Amino acid sequence: MYRLKLDENFSPKMCVHFEAAGYNTHSVVDENLGGADDWDIYKVIQAEQRCLITFDLDFCNMLRFPSGPTKGIIVIRPNRPISGDSIEKIVAQIIQLLAERDPSGCLWVLEPGKLRIRKPPSGS
Repeated sequence: MYRLKLDENFSPKMCVHFEAAGYNTHSVVDENLGGADDWDIYKVIQAEQRCLITFDLDFCNMLRFPSGPTKGIIVIRPNRPISGDSIEKIVAQIIQLLAERDPSGCLWVLEPGKLRIRKPPSGS
């Protein structure tokens, strides 16, 4: 079962949805890492062997944040504006995708109606 880390864009209350689906889930906010540098978050997910789920588009930069040495990075690109209801739908969609696929070592970019999966270059 996957170990997940929700970035500060998610309310820590969203952990409950992932945990109900059987995922060991931590929140950046609950761990007092809200506002931490992206690089620090990246190092934490590597050390804890957790898949990061975030709205932060900076994590799409595979040169700066290579997904290969991680348990996966999932970047959400939702329709705007974002509501609590739309966040819950995104969470449900991620739970379904995790049941079907393994994000380890990959960057997933989840957009409305579309999932792009970027695998690290060979040798990463």
